[in-house]
Amino acid sequence: MNITQEESGKLTALVHINLKEEDFIDKVNAQLKDYRKKAQMPGFRPGMVPMGMIKKMYGNAVMADEVNKTVSDALNNYIYDNKINILGYPLPNEEKSKPVDFDGQKEFDFYFDLGLAPDINVNISEDLKVPYYSIKVTDEEVESAIKDMQKRLGEEEHPEKAELDDTLHGKVQQVNEEGEVVEDGHNAETLFVISDIKLKTIQKLFVGKEVGAKIVFNPMRAFKDETKVKELLKLKDADENIKADYEFEITDIVRVKEAELNEEFYKKVYPSDELKTEEDFKNRVREDLSTHYQHDADKQFVGDTIDQILKQVDPELPNEFLKRWLLENNKGKATAGQIDGQYESYAKTFKWQLIEGKLIEQFGDALKVSDEDVRDKVRAYFQMAGGETSNPQVEGIVDQILSNDQERERIYGELMDERYIAFFKEKITKDEKEVSPEELVKIVSTPKK
Repeated sequence: MNITQEESGKLTALVHINLKEEDFIDKVNAQLKDYRKKAQMPGFRPGMVPMGMIKKMYGNAVMADEVNKTVSDALNNYIYDNKINILGYPLPNEEKSKPVDFDGQKEFDFYFDLGLAPDINVNISEDLKVPYYSIKVTDEEVESAIKDMQKRLGEEEHPEKAELDDTLHGKVQQVNEEGEVVEDGHNAETLFVISDIKLKTIQKLFVGKEVGAKIVFNPMRAFKDETKVKELLKLKDADENIKADYEFEITDIVRVKEAELNEEFYKKVYPSDELKTEEDFKNRVREDLSTHYQHDADKQFVGDTIDQILKQVDPELPNEFLKRWLLENNKGKATAGQIDGQYESYAKTFKWQLIEGKLIEQFGDALKVSDEDVRDKVRAYFQMAGGETSNPQVEGIVDQILSNDQERERIYGELMDERYIAFFKEKITKDEKEVSPEELVKIVSTPKK
């Protein structure tokens, strides 16, 4: 076997593998002998079928398998032994590769294109300055959050007449243009909050009504949200009944009496805290809101830092090779035109993977997540719930959770985010800016140029 490599372009190479019969024939013969031992054919005792017949039946298929395996192993070993840093995986060179004839050929030539990773330098220092947003939680937001808690933990009442914020339970029945119930028309048990209706003129139809009242209305005009109306009417997709008028008969009126602000309420919201006063409770809510928003701010900080590092380093890529590789890797799922249209996003991912590799080389454990780290993250769920984390039963549950690949990847991703947040906060200069939650939402949702 002979393997050679030559440069075929900037950041691409051509690898030629010349395979002779002696490189694979012993394995082919061994496989055919094994087939002969197991072969059962009329007129022959087990294991006594003539080798000529075995070769005629299986020879080409076995040779093809062994040749492909030998070439694949040789290529992978060549890349590893020569420490070639590639992007994607090797692709057959379509111009130089010739059709293979396993009947007549004893020697084979294979050509592969490689996409080569560029050499890059990554310098993370305090010279890099990135906006870091701290969130100012207003008194109004604290009050709004507390109101929501009071409603969520409040007691239900069933008043005689409906008011704007009440929830109505009832039955909808499809009606015709005259407002008469359609026989065999669509009907469903449902509920909604009056204040969710967008048109005030329709809201007024329900306010002040009692149990037993029947109101004819058009749900699509009332709510102006197809998804919400489908859910309300219990309809499947593409159902024309969504546009129809309906009669709604009220069967129950539910009003939530807000929970009082007292120590019992504080304990329900924060069971682990000892909160005695309303001021203590409000400060705790403010802290929660700030932590929630700060998580989004931290993710924005990491994203902005990565963007700046990408601009600073900007690795060159073998773009045409990578487009071929992406097309091959997404065969049947994406066209060449779609790959071209999305290539900028793909290229950003490739570039960051290169940079990330360099950062891990430089800073090691600070940017690594081990299997045990992932397990500890799951164990922490039990600890937060007051459970015993060293219990063998808990370990069994951890195993079960992590057997789900998507869940494992999600937890791994969360831990990597945490690593980068801590790493970048330590290594670069934070340009601190105080913003409101609304301003942060706008910053996060604004597309990067």
